[in-house]
Amino acid sequence: MIRLKHFTGFTMAAALGAGLVASQPASATPLPGQATCWQSNVGEDPRPEVSCQSLSPEFLRKLEHATPAQVSKLFGVPGKDGKPTYFEGVGKIPGFHNGYVDLVYGKGHVTNVSAVTTEFQTNGMAGPEMDFRWDSVKGECSDFPGSGTRCNAVE
Repeated sequence: MIRLKHFTGFTMAAALGAGLVASQPASATPLPGQATCWQSNVGEDPRPEVSCQSLSPEFLRKLEHATPAQVSKLFGVPGKDGKPTYFEGVGKIPGFHNGYVDLVYGKGHVTNVSAVTTEFQTNGMAGPEMDFRWDSVKGECSDFPGSGTRCNAVE
């Protein structure tokens, strides 16, 4: 694991106890899907998986059968490591669904959506964790309110 620390124009990377020092370029410009919610610090990875897109059930359903290009357009970012398979939604507006989503493709289209979200509350805290899963063969389950097929049993 690498941890980045900023130190007067340099970034110190510590990997398993070994320290490395390297000069860093100017800060990254936010990607279109990050402009309203995310800004990397000077020298940090621009985090191409972070999007300002709320992971609501309505949005997650738009990913079903989508192509990689459609997925990247919906999120406004290319995805982790430049691949449209993993994304994070971040926001601090009450009702925003923060979390992450993993996508699996088959024959050029999404065949599996797996997301874990929490709803940002008016008190600034995260609400209960909710899963959303969709499979092109098995169908959908969701822990969102009003779902008929829950992913996790209510305890």
